[in-house]
Amino acid sequence: MSTIEAWYMVNNVTDQTAENRMDPNKPVTLSDLRDLGVLHWHLPPLSDYPAKAVPWEPQGIQDKELAKIRDSRGYNYADIITCSEECLPDYHNKLKAFFEEHIHSDEEVRYILKGSGYFDVRDRKDRWIRIKLTAGDLIVLPEGIYHRFTMDSKNFTQAMRLFKGVPVWTPINRPADSHLSRERYLQRFQPLEEEQTLRSTIVSCLRSFFQQGWCLGSSGAMACRVASATAAAGAPMLVTPSGVPKEQLESEDLFLVATTGELLKIPSRAAKVSDSASVFQAVFDRRSDVTAVCHIHSVASVLATENQEVLRVRGTEMIKGLGVPGDGVLVVPIIDNKATEPELVPELLRVLEKYPMAPAVLVRDHGAYIFGSSAEKAKIATECLGFILDLEMRRGRTEALEAPLKRRRCGPSVVLLDIEGTTTPISFVKDKLFPYAASAVASWVETAELAEVARDYEKQCKEDQVPFNAAAPKEEVLRLTKEWIAKDRKVPALKDLQGKLWKHGYERGELKGEMFEDTPQAMAQWVAAGKRLAIFSSGSREAQRLIFKYTHQGDLSCFLSAYFDPKSAQDLTRWSDGTFYSLIGFPIRKHFPADFSNIPSPAEQFERFPGLEAGSESLRGDCLVLGHRSH
Repeated sequence: MSTIEAWYMVNNVTDQTAENRMDPNKPVTLSDLRDLGVLHWHLPPLSDYPAKAVPWEPQGIQDKELAKIRDSRGYNYADIITCSEECLPDYHNKLKAFFEEHIHSDEEVRYILKGSGYFDVRDRKDRWIRIKLTAGDLIVLPEGIYHRFTMDSKNFTQAMRLFKGVPVWTPINRPADSHLSRERYLQRFQPLEEEQTLRSTIVSCLRSFFQQGWCLGSSGAMACRVASATAAAGAPMLVTPSGVPKEQLESEDLFLVATTGELLKIPSRAAKVSDSASVFQAVFDRRSDVTAVCHIHSVASVLATENQEVLRVRGTEMIKGLGVPGDGVLVVPIIDNKATEPELVPELLRVLEKYPMAPAVLVRDHGAYIFGSSAEKAKIATECLGFILDLEMRRGRTEALEAPLKRRRCGPSVVLLDIEGTTTPISFVKDKLFPYAASAVASWVETAELAEVARDYEKQCKEDQVPFNAAAPKEEVLRLTKEWIAKDRKVPALKDLQGKLWKHGYERGELKGEMFEDTPQAMAQWVAAGKRLAIFSSGSREAQRLIFKYTHQGDLSCFLSAYFDPKSAQDLTRWSDGTFYSLIGFPIRKHFPADFSNIPSPAEQFERFPGLEAGSESLRGDCLVLGHRSH
C-alpha cells in the first residue's frame, strides 16, 4: 500500500535539514499530493544497484513492480546518485543548489534505495509542503511544479533517477511563471477547481432539496459534467452515492465517473454509485446543452403523473425558470416507472427524441429528472418545477392534498437565528472559543496566510485611525488579536482570523460546538414544517458553519440553508433576488433589513418589517423569523 508522510512547513527555515513542521502540525494527505500532480509508490528495494552517475538503460531492473512502472510510464534512461559528503563532489554547494526553488521541463523521478531526504513542493496557494522520503519511496514530480530537494539530518541518500529520453538536469529557477512548462502545469488545475466547486454546489443543492422534503431517506440524486476536464462530449461526471442521506452528504462523498462507466474517483465511505448514474449519462449523451441533472422524489411530482401522458402548463410566471417564455407552454413528458432506474433509459431516450428541448422528465409513481445548462440553473429549474407542481395541486388536480398544503402555506418561511444566547450558551463563546483563538494565534502567524490577514488588519487600523507597523506583521497581528479579543470587537478582520483558528481546533477534535438542549429538536421541527433556517451572527460565515457542523449532538449544519456575517450583510440592497434565491430557495430580499447591524428587537422588528415575526419561545434571545405572510 502506498503511504507517505507530508506536512505544511513554517515560512522561515533556518535549518533546511530539519523537519520544519508547523506547530501544531498540519499534515498533508496522499490525495492532496495527487491533486498537485505528485505521484507516489512504495517499493522496498529488492536488488543492489551500482552507485554510478552515468545514464544507463534500465532494462536490467529486476524488481517486477518497478519494471512495470518503468514500462508503463516510458522511462528508458536511468542513473543512480549517492548524496553524501564522501560520495558527492562539492557536496555543500550542490546541496545549496538542490534547495533553490525551481521547475523542470520534464518529470522529476526519484526512487530512494538507501537513506532518506525531503522534497518540498508548492501547493496552489504557494505554501510549502515537505515530503519525507525513505528507502522504497518512488516519487514523481510533474513538469512545471515549483520544488526543491534537501537531505535530512542523516546526510545520506542513494536514489535512482529515471528519465524519458535523454536525461535533462537543467533546473529553471524561480521566477519561471512565464515558462511553457509552468503554464502547462497550471492548466491542470482548471478542471480540478471546477470539480471542487461542483462538489460543493451538488451538496448544497441536495441539502436544500432535503429540507423541502424532496430527498427523504437516502432518495434523490444529482450529477454534473466536469466540462473543462476534456471535450464536452467526453466529460466525466460527478455523481452522488447510493444510500447516503442527503442531509449528511459531504463533497468528498461524490463519485467521479467516466463516460465509459469507469469510476475515476471513489469516495472512502460510499458503497456504490447512485442507481441514477445510467439515467444521468443517457441524458448527457443525448443532450449536449445539459451539464447538470437533478433527481427528486416529491409528493407533487408523483401526483402530477396520475392521469396524463404529458404535463402542460401555461400562464405561470415560474415557467421562465425552466427556460420557457412567459407566453409559452411548459411541456414535461411522463414515462412509466420500472423496477430499476437503468431500465428507464430506453423510454427516457424515446421521449427526449420526441421532445428534444424538454427541461425535465416525470416518472410515474417515482419522481422527476430536471435538466440544466449548469448546476445552478438545474437547481433553479428544480425549484421552479417544484413550485409549479405544488401550484397544480392547489388548483385542484389533486384535491386530497389541498387542505394540508394550505396549512403549510401559512406563517413565515425562513427562520433567522443568532448564535450566542439563541442556539448556543454565551459561555461557550466567551470562555472557550475566544481563549482558544487567543492562545492559538502565536503558532498560526508562522503560516503562509499571514500576509493576507496582515493586510486585513492594516485596513482595519486605517479605519480606526490607529498605527499599524507593516514592517513587523507577525508582532502586530499577535498584539491586535489579543487586544481586540479582550475588547470583544466584532470587526471582520478579527472574525475571519478566529474562523481559521477555530477550524483547526474543530477538525482536530479540540473544539466541540455547544448547543442548548432543545436547539437540535427545534431546528428539526422547523425544517420538518417546511421552513428554511439561516444564521446571522458577528462571527465569520466559516466560523458559523463549523460551530453547527462539529457539535456534541452531531452535525447540525444539515438543517441550515445560509449563513450571514457582518461582511456579507453590510449592504443587502446590492444583492439580487437570484442571489437570495440560490441561498434560501425563493427571492426574499425585500424581507431583509438593509443593514443587519441595525436589526431592532423582535417586537420592533414585527412592526417595522411586516414579513417578520418574533421567534419561537423554545429558543432564547434574538430569534427572528423572516418570510412571506398570508394576507
